[in-house]
Amino acid sequence: MKPAAVLPAVMAVTLSLAGCAGSGGDQNANQEGGSPAASATAAANGTPGAAASPPAAEQTPAPAGTAASAAALDPAALQPVFGFAGEAGKQILVTREDKDGEEQMQALDTAIGSGGQVLKVRFQGWQTGNDQDNGRELAVNLPNLSGYVFTVEGKAAAPDDTYYLADSAAFNLEAMVPVEPASADAEQLPEADPVRKSITDAKHREIMSAWKLAALPPGRELYLVQFVRQDKDMLFSLVLEDNGKLSFMDYPAEITDNEYSVWRVDDGGEVIPQMFSLLFAARTADGLLLGVNWLGAEGINSFFLSQTGETFKELDIQYGRYTSPM
Repeated sequence: MKPAAVLPAVMAVTLSLAGCAGSGGDQNANQEGGSPAASATAAANGTPGAAASPPAAEQTPAPAGTAASAAALDPAALQPVFGFAGEAGKQILVTREDKDGEEQMQALDTAIGSGGQVLKVRFQGWQTGNDQDNGRELAVNLPNLSGYVFTVEGKAAAPDDTYYLADSAAFNLEAMVPVEPASADAEQLPEADPVRKSITDAKHREIMSAWKLAALPPGRELYLVQFVRQDKDMLFSLVLEDNGKLSFMDYPAEITDNEYSVWRVDDGGEVIPQMFSLLFAARTADGLLLGVNWLGAEGINSFFLSQTGETFKELDIQYGRYTSPM
């Protein structure tokens, strides 16, 4: 298969800003969804404390070498609250079916978006949905959905982007590290690239495709690697290279009756860089914590990966936006 088989579907979703909470086949619930790996298996079957920094309109992660660079985020302090921005970027909606979390929402004053963008937000209140709701968590449909609305103060949010909502008293913003996304038109890693060879040697498996997703200074880079199919066994990994050391988050899958939906609905049995982006990266006591967006044909899954040594594990906090094109 070639990436071109998947890219039109991906770009169609991106251009229409068309992801999953509450309905649809390729999704995770905002509060309770299963892990992306588990969701991927289902999709193939047709189902889907540290001191706080002062809030700011927009904050840039502290560069390495500064005193703030020693700060660490406690993953246990993370809350399962995600939302998406409206068309003007001045509102963020956290979709909910029931009005039962207002106390939690009132404490949230920070929104963190793609690449570590930090915005100050203010809780506005509950919004009741209406009969114009088309079931899509998209900016154009935001006024019709039920949930909690936040007002963005200062610089606007990126319309239709996913945001993680946090209490700055519990989420240590100084622990965040810079995210430098790779160029959208970057080529694959060449066969002779030493990182590619190191990954092959570590997994004892030939690579089909390997792409750099982002740099996470100092000295760290994140890669997306799909390995050569072995009979019905498929595998791709998110790989962090840190000064020669590799840490893996593996996503194995088994091809069943539908070879065109392996990890996500209609993924064509391939993963490409346009499917993935980072919400943010932050230091923890054990390594890095990555907030990841995974774009599929029917929606966007957002989740956290926590590093320990040579592996990552998925945290239970996940979110799915259902944005399937009409």
